[in-house]
Amino acid sequence: MLVDAGRLLHEEFLAVYRAAAADADGWEDAAEAVAHRVGSRLVSARVPVAQVVVALRSTDRLLTETMLDDGGDARALAAVGTVLAAELMSAFCAQDDGLADALFAGDTPDDAAPFYTVVSVRGVVTDRVVSAFRKRGPVFPATSGHLLLPVAEAVALPLCREVREELGGEVWFCLAERPAARVALARNEVDEIDALVASLGRPPGVYRIDDMLFESAVIRTPEARDELGRVVAPLLANPVLVETVLALLEADGNRAEAVKKLFIHRSTIDYRLWQIEQLTGLSPVNPRDLAVLGTAIALSRTNSLG
Repeated sequence: MLVDAGRLLHEEFLAVYRAAAADADGWEDAAEAVAHRVGSRLVSARVPVAQVVVALRSTDRLLTETMLDDGGDARALAAVGTVLAAELMSAFCAQDDGLADALFAGDTPDDAAPFYTVVSVRGVVTDRVVSAFRKRGPVFPATSGHLLLPVAEAVALPLCREVREELGGEVWFCLAERPAARVALARNEVDEIDALVASLGRPPGVYRIDDMLFESAVIRTPEARDELGRVVAPLLANPVLVETVLALLEADGNRAEAVKKLFIHRSTIDYRLWQIEQLTGLSPVNPRDLAVLGTAIALSRTNSLG
């Protein structure tokens, strides 16, 4: 029997939104119970998860606007959609336990999405990240710690930024999209990006291959790696100068900010930058040269330079 997800959600969630709008006691428990029941029904009816996500967003927008127009409690209405989405999506995620591992192993179930965005997580417990994503839609964790989002990278990017902001603290996400049959390649890509981000000491944030194109290209070109290793070998032998380059990178080339990070005088950093240029022939005050120096340091830390 075909199920109209949008109509079902509207009919089942209407009473919950009314209770939340009135900030009635127990509306959270009622929301979880209703969402669990509806989620189980949608799973049994094999309604595609993408269709459910669209219906969820549409229903939340419509019911929230209606209740606010009637003077409903804005705080509770902001929360009710999150509670319902998290519980509803848990039914789909429970159904697909092991999906991420299967896809990474090269298996492609018949009900897999056409493509996935793979996300690597660093700086926070994976369970916290999974819970944050499930408030917003489906997410499939792998035993490796990676996450699969059944959406395009263009959709996953703002979603990851939103989740990272919610989690706060020092959290790094790296992401890459591939068709379902090739998600293992995306996992390799995000691991490579994360290794470079960590080696360069990049600040917490969300990173894609576009953010590391130069570094990634050098890794894949033996001739470039060898030449870069020869040029920067004297720099890599001097930890103080390496620290200076990394501080300047973190400050986006701003010497005043780098001075603050290093707790040194402006004249001291100027002298160090002069030393770096004398040793390597590359000027750290030049954005392109600074990128080259940063790449060399990253590659040396990932054992990609000799």
